[in-house]
Parts: sequence; C-alpha cells; structure tokens
Amino acid sequence: MTLFPLDLAESQKETLVTIADEIKQFDWEVGEYLFHDFIEYFQLPQIIRVSQPWDTNLVKNDILYLQSMYDRHLILSKSLLSDERTFILPDWFQGQCRVLSSNPTYKSRWWQFTNAMELLRFEMPREHIRLLRDTSALLLLPTNQTIPVLLKENTEVTLKRIEKSTTITNGKEMFVLGDKNDQEFLLDPTQATDSFHFATKILDDEFDKSYHKNTSENLFTLPEIIIRYELPLDIEIVSLADTIPIENFPTQLRLEKYSIAKSIIAVSIGDPNQPRILELSSLTQFSLQCVTCLTTGLPRDSTVDGTTRVFDENAYRQYESVREKLVQLLEDASIQYMRTPFVGDKEEVDCIAEVYNIGMQLKREEKNQTYTVIGDADSTTNESNNGQPSINNHPARFTVHLPVDFNSPYSSIMEVSEEEEDDHEVQPPAAATAATT
Repeated sequence: MTLFPLDLAESQKETLVTIADEIKQFDWEVGEYLFHDFIEYFQLPQIIRVSQPWDTNLVKNDILYLQSMYDRHLILSKSLLSDERTFILPDWFQGQCRVLSSNPTYKSRWWQFTNAMELLRFEMPREHIRLLRDTSALLLLPTNQTIPVLLKENTEVTLKRIEKSTTITNGKEMFVLGDKNDQEFLLDPTQATDSFHFATKILDDEFDKSYHKNTSENLFTLPEIIIRYELPLDIEIVSLADTIPIENFPTQLRLEKYSIAKSIIAVSIGDPNQPRILELSSLTQFSLQCVTCLTTGLPRDSTVDGTTRVFDENAYRQYESVREKLVQLLEDASIQYMRTPFVGDKEEVDCIAEVYNIGMQLKREEKNQTYTVIGDADSTTNESNNGQPSINNHPARFTVHLPVDFNSPYSSIMEVSEEEEDDHEVQPPAAATAATT
C-alpha cells in the first residue's frame, strides 16, 4: 500500500478533530473481520478500527475511513527525453493531451445492436459481424441439411445473403452468416429478433471526415486516447501538467501499456492532526473491527449470554452522521488523489505490463471452432481455465484486471485469472487468524 500526508485547510483540520471526538464515543465490535471479507460484505464508505496489522505498515487501533473501491485504467508512460523513470497515468487525470505520433494507429470501432432485423441496415456481404453472446443458429451442410448449433460469443462472421427456400428454410427468409472456415449458418430473425446481440465494425468511409484527420491540433483526454488509438502512442500533456506533484515531470510521453486497477482509498484519522491518505489493494491482509450498530441482527451476532443484541437506533444515526461528515470533508481529496499521476515502482510496472501482454495475447488468439453442436455432450463442455494465462502477484496498492475487449476498453472488466483470490494472497500467521463477529 502507499501512504501520504493529507494536506487540509485549518478549518478542515478543526472539523476533523471534532469528528474524531465523536468517533471516540463509538461502541466497537470485539470480534474481527478480515479486510477483504469486510469490503465484500459491507458497502463503502465505512469507518473501521485496525485490529491486527500483520505485515503491513498500518498501526493497531488506528481509525481508517474507507472511502470507496475504484476502478481506473493505469497507463505506463515513458518520457520522450532521457529519463529512467516509468510514470503511471490514471485515466482519471483531468488534463488534455495532444497526439504527437505522426501516423497513429486507430483502433477498430464498433456499432452494437440487440435486434436481428438491424442486419438489414447493411449491404451484403458485410464482414466483421461480432456476436456479443452465444447465439442459436443452424449449421448449413453441403447436402442442404441443417444441424442446430450454438455460435460462440465473440465469434466474427460475415453477413453473406438472405436465403429463402422451400427445402432449406421452409419458405422463411433467413440470414446466412459465414465464419472464417467458410461454414455457413442460418439465422431465423423471427426467433432471434430480441435476443441476437451483435456488433459490426465501423468502416473507414463510415466515419465523419474529421475523425482521421491530422491530430496535432486536436486535444483529447486520456480515456478518449485509449479508446481511439492503439499503443504505443506519443502524446504531450498541454493542460494541468503543472499540478502533477512529480519533480521534473516531462510533458511529452510515450504511452506504452495499460491495465485496469482496482484499489481502495482510505484516510487514516486516528491522529486527526496528522491525517494520512492510503491506497491499498483489496487483497491487503489485516484484520479490523467495525462499530456494533453495523452487525446487529446478523445471524452470527449475539451477546456472551446467547441473547440477540437489540438494535440501537440512536447509535446507528450517530454513525451515519459521522460517516456523512467524513464524506463531505474527504471525498474531494480522495478523488483528486485518484486523478494524480505517479512514478511506478518495478512491481507495479511489471504487473501492468504483464496484464497488458496477456490481453494482447488473448486478442490475437483465434479458436478453430466457432460453434458447438446443441445436444452434443463432448462439444458443450466448458472450456478449461487451466490454460488461462494469469499472474501470481499483485502490487500492494491495487489489484489488476484486463478489459474483455481492448478495442472497447470501457465496455466491461474481466478478472486476470479465474483462480481463487487466496492464490494471490500472503496468508497471515496462523496465530493471528481473525475471529469473525
């Protein structure tokens, strides 16, 4: 994890001291949660007390305000001038950038549709039709017989023609799709009207004329850049570069690789006169205690004599009041931290690079078979995860993920590995195993 002093105005420090006095009145649970269990069960923001710090730089009994869990695209960047440092730019950075590369490579862009009849928009043949979910179809054999199959998600097919035959399609009009192996499939739009989800690649002549013009005069945000261009890409930061707290920060950079990072921003307020901001991974190993009003009524929650604890409405209202004050006081500082570039250490840089390389490998891979036969037990078995590339370690300040589709990096997020999180965690000492409340 990372830990930095948090600069607050004097009036804000006074407010925090008042809030700290209110927190002293809280009734804390005796039992403990593991951190990753707590953030999975309770929605953030929350206020916690560190119990067992284990192998972290946390302090026992320190009070932490857990702001939220954030997803960001972190971009590895190198100076275009001589500089050994690797900078990590979050896509939350608010500055604008100019593209310096003379011939940047544009990413493919796709239209998405959820109705089979939308295929009528396009002249046939139309290549690069990507299926966004498994789709039932009929495999058309050379004998004009058909076999029910399931076209796999992310398969690319060609919209070839419309078939209407008394012998093949029973007189219906059906779309004929072709895969890369020159196999043809019949799609009945009357059965797949609202369930046929597909995307089609936007062709160069279908873009506005301004899209591919010289980019040296145009300014973009980082999200716009990683959606629009393939990496590596040379850029210049033309606004807000002077606010980046890095000595001799270069404004001309080469963007090389990126991944999605998930992290929790927290503020240490045990000493309200010296608040500190923390960024930590969801896999960080320490135990904590929460206030009793959060756990009242849970099945495992009971007093020593076995009777169920009565819900204390006043205590809960006090907790909610304090939490809301912390949100108003610290949210802007937390978000500003998430927007700020930083110098990456070797572990962080290597991890992002490995995830990016995995994504590029998955993007290039093609499977020979584009469909499974419905009802065929051998062909409908789930693909094994054993061959799925994965990483073994995550940086202390975030966990890493990769986009499902590097052509559309903001579409959704997938885990790097299907393995259990325990595979990536450093287990606490056996003697320090926490007891849940």
